[in-house]
Amino acid sequence: MEVKDLMKEWRLWVLFTALIVSTVLLAPQYETTDSGDYRISTNLDERKSIEFSGGTRILLGLQSNATGEQLGNQVEQIERILGIRLSGSGFADTQVRSIDLGGGEQRIQVQTGSSNTTRLKQLISQQGSFEARLPVMVDGTKNFTVDQTYTFERENESVIASGPSGTIGTYQEGDSFSAGETRFHFVNQTDQSARLEVTAYNGEDIIEVLTSQGRLTGGQGNIQWSFQISIDQEAAQRVQKIAQNYQGLNQLTLDNGQPAMLTYYVDGREETSLTVSSDFKRSVITQPSIQGTAESRQKAVDERNRLQALLQSGQLPVPVEVQSINQISSSLGGEFFSASIVSIIAALFAVGGVVYARYRDPRVVLPIVLTGASEIYILLGLWFSNFGTLSLSAIAGIVAAVGTGVDDQIIITDESTREKVESWSNRMKKAFFVIFTSAASTIGAMAPIVQPGLISLSVTTSGIGLIGYTLYTRGTNLHYIGIGGLAVMVGMITSSLEPSGAALQNIHEFAFTTIFGIMIGITITRPAYAKTIEYIKQD
Repeated sequence: MEVKDLMKEWRLWVLFTALIVSTVLLAPQYETTDSGDYRISTNLDERKSIEFSGGTRILLGLQSNATGEQLGNQVEQIERILGIRLSGSGFADTQVRSIDLGGGEQRIQVQTGSSNTTRLKQLISQQGSFEARLPVMVDGTKNFTVDQTYTFERENESVIASGPSGTIGTYQEGDSFSAGETRFHFVNQTDQSARLEVTAYNGEDIIEVLTSQGRLTGGQGNIQWSFQISIDQEAAQRVQKIAQNYQGLNQLTLDNGQPAMLTYYVDGREETSLTVSSDFKRSVITQPSIQGTAESRQKAVDERNRLQALLQSGQLPVPVEVQSINQISSSLGGEFFSASIVSIIAALFAVGGVVYARYRDPRVVLPIVLTGASEIYILLGLWFSNFGTLSLSAIAGIVAAVGTGVDDQIIITDESTREKVESWSNRMKKAFFVIFTSAASTIGAMAPIVQPGLISLSVTTSGIGLIGYTLYTRGTNLHYIGIGGLAVMVGMITSSLEPSGAALQNIHEFAFTTIFGIMIGITITRPAYAKTIEYIKQD
C-alpha cells in the first residue's frame, strides 16, 4: 500500500473531518466584556466548571404575594424553569436552588461556572412570555376575520372594536384587548393609520422547540439564525385563519402592498420581525420557523440559544428581581486546569516511551501518540465546546477514555505483528471483537452513573429474569430462585434510597466523558489507526 492509497481511505478522512470540525468549534473569537474591552475567548471558556474558572452566584427575589403551599409551588416552578433556561443557553456547571429565610421569605440562588453577568442577568430577569404577532392596519374601517368577523373603526386617536354582538370596546394606543379567543394589541398610530397587531400564537401554543433544526447562514456582519418550533393544531388553524386576511402570492402583504411582517415579542418587547410565506394561507402549518439576524456568528448563536431556552422553559409564574451578584473564585484555579491538560499530554508521551520499549519501532509509537492526542482534541471540540462541563471528574473521564484507547491500539498492534498465517482482515476482526466487547462493558458500567435509576432497574430485572428462567426450565437449583429474590429485594430497596442516586450524580460528567470518548475511539480513531498500522506493516 502506497501513501496515496492510504490517503484515499475513508477512515482517515473521517478522522480528518472530525479534527477540522473540532478546530472550528474551538476557534478563538473576540467578545466584549462588561467594561467594554475586548478579549479573546473560545467555547471552552463557558464550559469550564467553577472548580477551574470560578463563576457567578446570583440571588433572586420573588415579586409575589403568595404564601404557604402556593409560594412553594411557585418556587419549584422557577427552579425548574431557570435550570432549563441556563442549561439550554450553554451555561456550564449550573445549580439552581431555593433558600428559605424563614417567616415565609423565599429566595432563589443561581450558581453557574460563567462570569458573563450580562448574559446571565438578561436570561434570568426575563419572565419569558412570548407572542408572535401580525399587523392589522386601520386607516378608516377595517374588517378582520378569525373565528368571526370583527370591525375596527378609527375615530380621532382611538380605535373602536366591534363584533357580531355589538361594540367590544374603545381602545387607546398601548391597550391590549381580546375579541372572542383572539388577542389584539394597539401598538401605535400615525396621521394616516392606526397599527394593531393580532397574536398569531404564543408560548402556551408551543409543544416543542426543535433545536436540532437550527441553522446559521450568511456572512460576517449579517448572520441569519433560525430554528423550528412545533405548535398545537388549534394554534396552527388559527394562524391559517388570520393569514386569510392578507394578500400576496408568495408572501403575506398588507392592502398597500407592504409585507405583513410577523413580529416576535418577549415580555412585551419586540425581538425581531420577518416576512411570512403565503403557504400559511393555503395549509395548516404546525412547524413554523423562527428567525433572526446578528452581527457575528457568536452573537447569532447566543441569541438563538437564548430564545430557544426561553421557549423551552416557558414563562415564570411570577417576575423575579436580581438582588445581588457575586463572583466566585475558583477553588483549584486556571493553573490546575493547565496542569491537568499538561499531565494528560505527558501521559501520552510516557505511553509512547513504554510502547517504544516494547516494539522498538518509532513508526508504531508516533501513530499511537497522535491518535491519543486526536481523541482528546475531538473530545474537547465535539463534546465540551457545546455540551459537557469541563470539571475535575470530566478530566478523570478524559484520562480513562485515553487509557482505554491506548489499550485498544496495543491490541491492534499485537495482532498486526502476528505471523501471517491469517489474512489481515481476519486479524483485525479478532482485534476489533475484543475492542468492541471492552467498549460495550465499559459503557454498560458507566450507564448507571449517567442514570442512577438504571442500577435499581437492572438489578431488579436481572432478579426477575433469573427467577423466571429457573421456573421456565423447571430447574432443580432452588438457590437460583433465592438469589433472584434477593436481587429483586436489593433493587426495590436501592430504588427508595435517594442519597445513593445523588451521590452517583456528582460524577456524571466522568461517565458522560468516558462514554463519549470511547464512542469517538471505536467510530473514528481506532479504524484510522488500524489502517495506518496496515500501511506501516506492509511497507
